[in-house]
Amino acid sequence: MGKNKNENSDKKKKRSIFSLFHKKNRYNWDIKKERARDKRLVDSFNFAIEGLISALKNEKHMKVHILAAIIIVILAIVINASKVEILIISLSVSFVVITELVNTAVEAIVDLVSPERHPLAKLAKDVAAGAVLVAAINALCVGYLLFYDKLLDIFDGANKLHVIAGRKGNISILILILVSILVIVLKTFFRKGTPLEGGMPSGHSAIAFAAFGILVFMTSDVRILVLGFFMAALVAQSRVKSGIHSIREVLAGGLLGFSVAFVILFIMMQFGILYN
Repeated sequence: MGKNKNENSDKKKKRSIFSLFHKKNRYNWDIKKERARDKRLVDSFNFAIEGLISALKNEKHMKVHILAAIIIVILAIVINASKVEILIISLSVSFVVITELVNTAVEAIVDLVSPERHPLAKLAKDVAAGAVLVAAINALCVGYLLFYDKLLDIFDGANKLHVIAGRKGNISILILILVSILVIVLKTFFRKGTPLEGGMPSGHSAIAFAAFGILVFMTSDVRILVLGFFMAALVAQSRVKSGIHSIREVLAGGLLGFSVAFVILFIMMQFGILYN
């Protein structure tokens, strides 16, 4: 009996020692399932968007940066910035967002490795925050150099802001961006599916019918409108046929996209601020 007890205790010790080298067992992590899930390219994009959403939820500064980025991009479109200027702005904005994401990742890793306060942990966080500060200062300088003269022209009356802002091409881009953001927000709210696949509502259907809604105000040719509607309907039908979305999710997405596009363009047309 004594020998059996000793053998059992030795086996327990061996298990406890070897369990240190098998962390996946402690977290109930099936590596085969993880690898199978990571095979598709769309999963990589979904994980990336989920990481961005979690950073937006948990980081106060990230919300400020994203809001500022949206305002700057809209302002660049409104003042009719050139392609080179938009490229410089997008690079500066992306640089700020990237450094903020890296800062968030560094903070998470430091908190995981060193839960208690440590000078080196503080140094790592401070350096990562310094990178965000440098990127933000660079974005401010770029914004000042690019926007200052054009904003002066607008306030002096030399540039007709309402004509530039109301161009159908500029409004169409903003509508598609707005619909995409609304779809991701609603999917996060309903907690079903991923940002790019499945869930309520259907993003593909929303963007397709938003494009159809824009097309309604672009042309009066019935043939083009009918063709545009059938193209949007085919996109919606393909999502149902592939089993990614239900009919209700596709209808909700189509209604969302068309409603946003139609309401915005209809209001602008009624006020006479929609231009070619």
